Amino acid sequence: MEYDAYIFDVQGTILDFYGPVARALDAEFTARGVVVPVGDVVRAWRQDYFERVAALDQTVDRWHPVQRVYQDGLSDVSETYDVEIEPARRAGLAASWQQLEPWPDVRDGLRRLRERALTATLSNTDMATMVRLFKELRIDWDAVLTAEVFGAFKPAPALYERTCRYLGVEPGRAAMVASHPYDLRAAKAVGLNTIFVYRPFEFGSVEFAVDDVDGEFDHRITDLRQIP
Repeated sequence: MEYDAYIFDVQGTILDFYGPVARALDAEFTARGVVVPVGDVVRAWRQDYFERVAALDQTVDRWHPVQRVYQDGLSDVSETYDVEIEPARRAGLAASWQQLEPWPDVRDGLRRLRERALTATLSNTDMATMVRLFKELRIDWDAVLTAEVFGAFKPAPALYERTCRYLGVEPGRAAMVASHPYDLRAAKAVGLNTIFVYRPFEFGSVEFAVDDVDGEFDHRITDLRQIP
């Protein structure tokens, strides 16, 4: 079944965060002669981000930038691994979360999809980061939407409902595309269709991959060119 609009999560689904962040941390630790399990640090940093944003009371007029969340979290995460990172270095390392890279199927998959339907992002990442990234990566959308526009983070129901409204489509004629079950469950709860994207290396290793093993969602794909 084809839909009128496809709404995409970004970090992990469209863009690889693990590679750029791991390389930045590895360069830092190597330069300092510190032996640290880089993959574990990246995964811990990502988990710290989820915990921090869940605790934030955000509004459109009082928005705490996600980039600052990553920067603040690095201090706690590095201490867990007995590594001290000076405040002056934290901003530079946190900037690696703004230097993400598209998965190999993304450009071609989105180009094909835009020929027959609307495409939009719905990311928890800051608007400025998304706009700059997609301009640099030459990835085009019909709409770039992030949590900052709505003054709340996913999985708040209003983000999915209003995204459909902004695109002019009914939820039943739209599909949420993501590699994260929590995102798809929230979208499904307000009537959107769901497409799970299996990204085996989202967290650096298949060992840590998330999959739709129970067939919970409407579709499961491994490549954006498989989108129905």
